[in-house]
Amino acid sequence: MKKYISSLSAASRLPSPSSASRLPSPSSASRLSSLPALGRLCCGVAAALALLTALAACSGEDALEPSFNNPSLNFQPAADNQSAEAQLRRQFQSETGTYLLFNDTIQHQFLGNDINGQPRYFTETVDLTYAVGQSASVQMLYSYTYLQTMEQKQQMTDFLRQYILPHLTQSLKPYSWFVCNVITSRPNSYTAPSRPYAASNQRCVAIAANYLIQRERTDQQKQQYAQRILNAIVGQLAVNQSAAFSEFYKFSADYYSSDYSRHGYTGTPSTPELYKLGFLGSTAISSFPSMTTDLSTYALLVIQYTDEQLASQYANYPLVLQKAAIVRRVLISLGYVF
Repeated sequence: MKKYISSLSAASRLPSPSSASRLPSPSSASRLSSLPALGRLCCGVAAALALLTALAACSGEDALEPSFNNPSLNFQPAADNQSAEAQLRRQFQSETGTYLLFNDTIQHQFLGNDINGQPRYFTETVDLTYAVGQSASVQMLYSYTYLQTMEQKQQMTDFLRQYILPHLTQSLKPYSWFVCNVITSRPNSYTAPSRPYAASNQRCVAIAANYLIQRERTDQQKQQYAQRILNAIVGQLAVNQSAAFSEFYKFSADYYSSDYSRHGYTGTPSTPELYKLGFLGSTAISSFPSMTTDLSTYALLVIQYTDEQLASQYANYPLVLQKAAIVRRVLISLGYVF
């Protein structure tokens, strides 16, 4: 825009005080009205011409292009990447509407060299502990190992298509899938690690493939593994849509995470006693399950069994059947396909 600035300053700058056509000072402003009408008209035309000259000079410059980054581009292969993996990922996104990742690095951009000549990068990775609007930090450390061959990546993509996606309508599909070999999680660096089947947050579901790629699995084994993964998705859904399950929570609201002794138990309640209270069990030594654990347990139950099977198994525990029916109904309304 240098040309525009120079043209504008040359065409529209005020005359010097010595110029005969200088503007009147504030003390003589009243004399402006005494100028002949033709003179005032000429002044107006001159100012308009100056403005037009400046605009004409600017029109010769290149148009300014808006600059912005589209975050979804970071979940796609680079445009010039035509590898078999890149084509598989593009096809998956085109057909399912969700992105497919085989690495937790979303972007790795070169920012230039620092004052010592060392390269600087900006790196963004999948963060399963992040949630939009969360008010507290989730204390969990995740690490991953990756699939090594194109055959493994194709195998897991086929597994997603056949065993997972048919249960999810578009509204329930995650923004992206991260398929890796092993997921390792721990609340801190001092505790023993666990290896979950899957983990998720609001924009990604990570799936561990090691169980499926170790050796050939039967169709039943694949279905059971898919149920574990779907349960992780439903668990995240419960966090995102907690209000939708309010009717479910109210049955056991007085018991969640409270000590057994508070409700008159001297030890761990028996399984039939827990069933009568509407719980399917408890992994805690001295307290009832949390809200999240309770819902996750019921979600897995209704994913694994039909209403007829549940009615037979829990015929003597109407509260269990009530809570199971609510979970199934809410999941259907949110987009889950049984």
